[in-house]
Amino acid sequence: MENVTPQKVFFWNILGSMSSAAVSVILLFIVTRTLNSASADIYSFAYAIANLFVIVASFQVRDFQATDIREKYSFDTYFVTRIISNIAMVILLVTYLIFNPNTHSNVGIIFWVSFFRVSEALSDVFQGLFQQKERLDIAGKSLFLRNTLSTIIFALTLVISKNLLWTVIAQTISSFVFIGLFDYPNSKVFHRLNLNSVRLSNIINVLKDCLPLFINAFLLVSIYNQPKYALNDIFNQGLIGNGVQRDFSILFTPIFAMNLMIVFLRPMITQLAVFLEEKKISHFVTYKNNLFKILLGTCTFIFLLGFFLAIPVLNIVYGTDLGQYKTSFIVLLLGGIASTFSTVCDNILTVFRKQRYLVISFIVGYIVSLLTAKPLVSKFEIFGASLSFLCSMVAWLVASLVIYFITNPYTFIRKNK
Repeated sequence: MENVTPQKVFFWNILGSMSSAAVSVILLFIVTRTLNSASADIYSFAYAIANLFVIVASFQVRDFQATDIREKYSFDTYFVTRIISNIAMVILLVTYLIFNPNTHSNVGIIFWVSFFRVSEALSDVFQGLFQQKERLDIAGKSLFLRNTLSTIIFALTLVISKNLLWTVIAQTISSFVFIGLFDYPNSKVFHRLNLNSVRLSNIINVLKDCLPLFINAFLLVSIYNQPKYALNDIFNQGLIGNGVQRDFSILFTPIFAMNLMIVFLRPMITQLAVFLEEKKISHFVTYKNNLFKILLGTCTFIFLLGFFLAIPVLNIVYGTDLGQYKTSFIVLLLGGIASTFSTVCDNILTVFRKQRYLVISFIVGYIVSLLTAKPLVSKFEIFGASLSFLCSMVAWLVASLVIYFITNPYTFIRKNK
């Protein structure tokens, strides 16, 4: 087997993670620059729906699979489980499209944008195998190359055809072809599929083990998307015009970019786990405090940068006029900062193996989003959507902090132990 350096692993892992975080931003940019505002609205809403349904397709098995070092379940089991969850997602998606009248006019685009995410979920199970075998370089390379290829196909097809539906179909086909030409051949180095060895009981056990992670992820994506659903509802009622969904998605792009911070902070989270395992409590407390100081400093810098530069830059990049939404953007930025702190708190709780409590904070955030989205959006449109997002993120943060302080045994320790 090829020897791989830590530098190579880090390079491809970061490149893959960054491409994954940036791809939705780039795709929206391409649509906005190539087609009209109505098409950008449709694509934004379709992507929001796909973000929710892909959680069903992945069922959040990746983290469980990647850390299954002793191979409690075989890759064959994980692969078949992913096929089943993908089929379940498609069935649920079709059912949703049939019974939701708001989607009927754009059913083709919504279906194919969501089906593209099925290809991502399928690729993800192979990436989980590579990570399990300590080859994050291959996983990162898969992520980066597939995102790059599918985005290039998307851009070329849209520029040539000016047809959004055919563009998404071409993008989806290219993604599945990549899996067949890269992911599957590379997986054979570590494991050759033997589907006859898969037992139904093991599939059920995998789904049971990952159910809490699935619920958490489903709630979180629902929280993020609730304002977009509310905007789409009042658009269908004729209360707002074309372009509002697009503008909100553009305003939201820096918030997604903030998630990149978590990628760079992951090594620190891992180091916390090491200190805890080695019972070096004073090191743990100091390192944890430094982590929050870095997070606070970075978030302050991002807020100041966003306050002064974000709107002008977004106007130039997307060719829009977002000046009227300056206040809404600042509110979204504050919500993004709250979200980042919540995520770090949740990661530290996972280090303590208290992740079973995380569902509480997600439920709190979800309830607040349900209660605030429609009333605020109906009254204040994009500003209302921003307020709803901020309220949900603050509720999530407060609940996470309460759980963090109650369950963390070293919160107030300052001296060596």
